[in-house]
Amino acid sequence: MLNLWGSSPLDRRELIRVGGLGLAGLSLPRLLANTPAPSGPKPKSFGQAKNCILLYLSGGPAQLDTFDPKPDAPDDIRGPFSTIATKLPGVRFTELVPHTASWMHKAALVRTMWHEHNDHGRGTYWMVTGVPYSGGVPEVNSMSRQDMPHMGAVLAKLAPGQGPLPAWAMVPHRMDVAGGRRAGQFAGSLGPKYDPLLPGGNPNDDDFKLDHLPLVANERPDALKRRLSLVDQLNAESKPLNSLAMSSTIKDSQAKAVQVISSDRVRKAVDLSAADPKERERYGRNMFGQSVMLSRRLLDAGTRLVQCNWQRSQGVDGFAWDTHWNNFDAHKDYLVPPFDQAFHALMTDLEATGKLDETLVVVASEFGRSPKITKSNAGREHWPDCFSVLFAGGGIKGGQVYGQSDKIAGRPASNPVTPADFLATIYHCLGIDPHGEMHDQGDRPFAITKGTPIAALVG
Repeated sequence: MLNLWGSSPLDRRELIRVGGLGLAGLSLPRLLANTPAPSGPKPKSFGQAKNCILLYLSGGPAQLDTFDPKPDAPDDIRGPFSTIATKLPGVRFTELVPHTASWMHKAALVRTMWHEHNDHGRGTYWMVTGVPYSGGVPEVNSMSRQDMPHMGAVLAKLAPGQGPLPAWAMVPHRMDVAGGRRAGQFAGSLGPKYDPLLPGGNPNDDDFKLDHLPLVANERPDALKRRLSLVDQLNAESKPLNSLAMSSTIKDSQAKAVQVISSDRVRKAVDLSAADPKERERYGRNMFGQSVMLSRRLLDAGTRLVQCNWQRSQGVDGFAWDTHWNNFDAHKDYLVPPFDQAFHALMTDLEATGKLDETLVVVASEFGRSPKITKSNAGREHWPDCFSVLFAGGGIKGGQVYGQSDKIAGRPASNPVTPADFLATIYHCLGIDPHGEMHDQGDRPFAITKGTPIAALVG
């Protein structure tokens, strides 16, 4: 953590951290910029979303046990759960998601997402970049500057918003395995300038504050500004700074660093310890619930896109939604209820504050689970052939189901949707032309996406 509170001068390491926190987190020079939307007539939904929160259920929920039940399917496919009516007439979910079902009059469910990669790494890469992974199965620490950029990095370059925080964040951590970094979770070929803010830590901690921002969340703004000697310290260290490769970056970052450190919006966003305990309880006192709450507050502080990841560390035995065994007990007891509670709290708050129409809420994962139940351990296996994603808010025409799966939720029976279409829909709502072109850090052009926004959802 950057030392702003002592009397000693900044050391070399701290000076570098002022200029940018590197690949893993915040880089201050990229805070304020704005790119106009492309010209030409666009539907009303284009750019209606000022921001977006992606609830990413890493591991893959079982579509048959959540949003696409098949009560007439055979026993070895159907599963044990009964179905309930949603707020959308004629559409039923399983009994596990009563709160989410109550929002279907304002949400759009896509039941026919599909792709061809049945491992977590490549499935995630395809879902967040819109293109298939070009190599084999991504190994641990496979992140590369040759990767296609995450959708958040595209947003950060083309339409980052007003700040003071970075355009996008990944809360609370990347979706890593055994400490390794999976491809597709940062800016890739766009360069480190567009990497995400990574808060770190566990938002469920009573005293949670961001690990990778140079601020103390509980300090009053006037106290911060009185004690803040960042600019004076930097100026006093001008000679050693001139010998550093990052000196110009640090110089350009001074005013923006002060803005982040002293911003009342930032302080309120990251200081969950000062939040109303009842509000925290509404989201659920668990890592995911508090991550959703933090994500909403980061949007309030100026971040345009937050990917809120379900971490394996929240799941029993560490498999989270990757339910190769005990699928039904896992969904019923500790996977679906925390999601359902947090989603309901998020939607309730967005609607109550009048922000739902300008906030795109997306629920997705890398794939679904197999229709066929593995009898030996009551599990469901990886299944990219057909799964569900949910959209609501900012630019989305709610109250509909798009696409129908077959009798066992194993293949799309109508209106298949690819990851490129999924991203194109999100870009459209955020005001980015999905058919546009951009350039990587080597000035090489590439298509933003080769998909098409789902017309029924965006009009």
